[in-house]
Amino acid sequence: MPSNRYSPVNLDQGRSKSFTTWKRPLVAVVLAFLCNIESGMLAMGEWPYMSTIDHDAASTFFGYATAANKAAHVTFTFVFAIWAYKSSSIRIPMLVGRCITLVGCAMYILVEFIPTNRRWWMLACYVIFGVGFGTSPLLRSYIASATADDNRASAFALLSGANVLSVMIGPIAQMSFAGLPYPGFSIIPPYISIHIYTAPIWFAVIANAIAIVLTLFFFTDTEKAIEEQDASSKRISFTSIREQLNRFISLDVSWTLIAVVILEKMISSLFNTTMSVIVGPLMSSLYAQTGPQMLLLMGTAQIAVGFIAVGFTALFVVCDLGKHVSCRALFAFSNILMIAGYAITYPYPLISNPTQPFNETTRTGCNPLEYSWCDSQLVVNIVLFNCIMVVISGLAIPSTMMSLDTIYSKVIGNGDQSIMQSVFTLADSVMMIVGPIYGSAMFSSMGMSYLQIINGVIYTIGTVLWFAAWKWLQPYN
Repeated sequence: MPSNRYSPVNLDQGRSKSFTTWKRPLVAVVLAFLCNIESGMLAMGEWPYMSTIDHDAASTFFGYATAANKAAHVTFTFVFAIWAYKSSSIRIPMLVGRCITLVGCAMYILVEFIPTNRRWWMLACYVIFGVGFGTSPLLRSYIASATADDNRASAFALLSGANVLSVMIGPIAQMSFAGLPYPGFSIIPPYISIHIYTAPIWFAVIANAIAIVLTLFFFTDTEKAIEEQDASSKRISFTSIREQLNRFISLDVSWTLIAVVILEKMISSLFNTTMSVIVGPLMSSLYAQTGPQMLLLMGTAQIAVGFIAVGFTALFVVCDLGKHVSCRALFAFSNILMIAGYAITYPYPLISNPTQPFNETTRTGCNPLEYSWCDSQLVVNIVLFNCIMVVISGLAIPSTMMSLDTIYSKVIGNGDQSIMQSVFTLADSVMMIVGPIYGSAMFSSMGMSYLQIINGVIYTIGTVLWFAAWKWLQPYN
């Protein structure tokens, strides 16, 4: 008799096959979530904590510290990628990256044991965090190799969802300790304590511990990763580098359009890379926000950004918005929205207020000994400023990323995607390093008004260039 395809045995086999298919990508998604939530919890409190425990910490120094973190991340992304390739294993580099991050967490907890110049110790922690976070891109390649073509899109959708969820949960976790102001209560007197700035690092330790356990006992290399490769294919030599360069030069692509899209990619990164480093000093000096107030405000804004970004993504996934809106029009819209944001939040003389005077006790307000522009700088209403920043971060930034990524992949066409996508990523990495240095230096020397003007002009130039290339971009719409 023919077998019953709905028999319990076949159902169990189907469930077993489904679990086997999804076990690896699900573990990778959970690891990505743990890595990102750790980063999100620490990011908001870095400037308030640094300026609290080291009064010599300036916004310019914080900019260099942030740039050092990004530089370490970019450098060790390549280091871990090469290691994973040459060892045919992602598991070991992932484990090492988590252990390195755990060391950074321990150093962060011990920062108040340092008697002076604590900002330098924190800079070292940021560098170590950047090194450990360099393993995160490996999870994307792992998911690609661990999934079949028919479920890969779903796996990457889960990864994207995990990233968005971590962006929202990180601030919520940070805000939950708003009622525990510095110096908090001691665990090991006199320097190890729990308060609004250090509580997230203990969660980061727990997240790292869970990630290490998952990597040790549940994360396994895929057959593609552990497959034996020819030794010569792993050897990095001048000959192989020269061959790759020649292949890169000989690609049949529109180099002019590629240059335009890469330049637009760098310009579009300007807002994130500058605002991420100056938002803390801006809130404390221009709006006289204390550390707890700042974290509550920034956390609420970050959660709102997450909801907008989720809604925007859902429009593309559920409503097929991508079929009705062209990518070049979407990018133009996002740039115009960015320019409008800078224009609306500019402190016009008749409708703006002066900065708050410096308070030595709370160390908030504009300190003329640190910023020469305190007497001339004006500020807009804090609610208006934050609402515009939320709209830009939740709508304009995702629009920019989605449209440029799509157009760039189409411009490349049948060319070598791996090489050209590496160039695209490199351009973004350069801005991750240069942007914080530029943003903090401009803010410290000239103030927020001039930074808004210069950034607005740069975005305007980028928009004009985009419209100049409009008809040549039409085939890749």
